[in-house]
Amino acid sequence: MTMEFVDVAYRYKGERADALTGFSLSVRKGSVTALLGPNGSGKSTALGLGAGWLEPSSGSVVKDGQAAFLPQSERLAFSFSCIEYVVFGRAPHLPYLAVPTGDDEARAEAALAEVGMADKAGRRITALSGGELQLVRIARALVQEASYVILDEPSDMLDPVHAATIGRAIRRLADSGAGVLLSTHDLAFALACADEAATLRAGRLLAVGPTADIVEPRGLEALYGTPFELRSLPTPVLD
Repeated sequence: MTMEFVDVAYRYKGERADALTGFSLSVRKGSVTALLGPNGSGKSTALGLGAGWLEPSSGSVVKDGQAAFLPQSERLAFSFSCIEYVVFGRAPHLPYLAVPTGDDEARAEAALAEVGMADKAGRRITALSGGELQLVRIARALVQEASYVILDEPSDMLDPVHAATIGRAIRRLADSGAGVLLSTHDLAFALACADEAATLRAGRLLAVGPTADIVEPRGLEALYGTPFELRSLPTPVLD
């Protein structure tokens, strides 16, 4: 089964041009798809549409299940503990007005352990570094156990070790049957964890295919408008 974007267009209120035009993409369960492109190319708009946070101006988004969404940034109004913050991700599984159970807390603890933050469960989120907070936010997305997981710049602010930890968690999500759609500017991260990549420029889809075929100098030059060349670079192992 898939999440299908079918000829989707989206225009923000007050703008004269579409942020996304003619966007068609399939995100398969059991696979990871990376969206690549310059700033302002429409990646976050596509993710918001997939998550249901935005409604297409035209076209449709069809998915056979819930989607968990990690936006690129969010405002934190209260100083919750890490475990409290992650437990919020269990809300879709709770009856109306019900409170989380011990099982929900156990799942939240497991999600924190998955991203290497088990020892910070009791710490206030306002006391975390930017990278630590990103890991906790990802744990909140993981604990939703959704059919699709949509991640906007999941490796943002992370050092190589923690980026590899998130890459492994993303691969385990796909191996468990979830469909993962993410955006990233980290080409090495995309190569390491994504099965397929789609490139966007000025709101239009340029190419879709296996990540290794997409992340190559000629295609990247067309995408970003600057020359690329291949160089050897040490990369953390996800296996």
